[in-house]
Amino acid sequence: MITEWQIRREIVETARKVYDAGFVVATDGNISVRVMGDRLFLTPSGSCMKTLNPADLVYVDFDGRVLSGGRPSSELPLHLTVYRQRPDVNAVIHSHPPLAVGCSVAGVSLEPPVVPEAVMSLGRIPTAEYATLSSEESAASIRELIRAHDAVVMDRHGAVTVGKTLADAFRRLEKVEYTARVTLAATQLGQVRTLTPEQMEKLNAVAARLGIQRSGY
Repeated sequence: MITEWQIRREIVETARKVYDAGFVVATDGNISVRVMGDRLFLTPSGSCMKTLNPADLVYVDFDGRVLSGGRPSSELPLHLTVYRQRPDVNAVIHSHPPLAVGCSVAGVSLEPPVVPEAVMSLGRIPTAEYATLSSEESAASIRELIRAHDAVVMDRHGAVTVGKTLADAFRRLEKVEYTARVTLAATQLGQVRTLTPEQMEKLNAVAARLGIQRSGY
């Protein structure tokens, strides 16, 4: 059985991966893991993912009460919203991948099926309406979308990716930013060509055969 210390270490290791990949800067972003059904470990307010230590993490319940540790991330309501909507999710990463954010600023959606690998493993990547960061409004903006999607871009703010494990959530974050990178390159080169209905039908058949569950396609 995985111990509390192992969970803490995994969060810290993932946080460093997120930082080193350039998906956050300074004290941006936050990560959580659900434990015991209705409690979670969360990165603290004002922390840098690069220098986070296992002992820094905050332990809270689903009412937002701190059970141990310091001050939780101001995006705690967002994390709680995800877990309440998705009983299948045990990990949440909220990050600020620059190209995905840039696409949202430019009004470019990552939802159209463009990259087969992302379509196959992740599904649709919708963009939530703009909301004030670190607020209940921010949490509310993703409530409906996160029910049916494993990755949501937050307009001008970042991305939320989820999974049964932190590894799942991180891989989905990588797919989001890769999709944004390809979309940007295609736009600069001339046009973004989406997959045809026939191509999508074949991809869906492969996904079904492999038992891959993803949202929206």
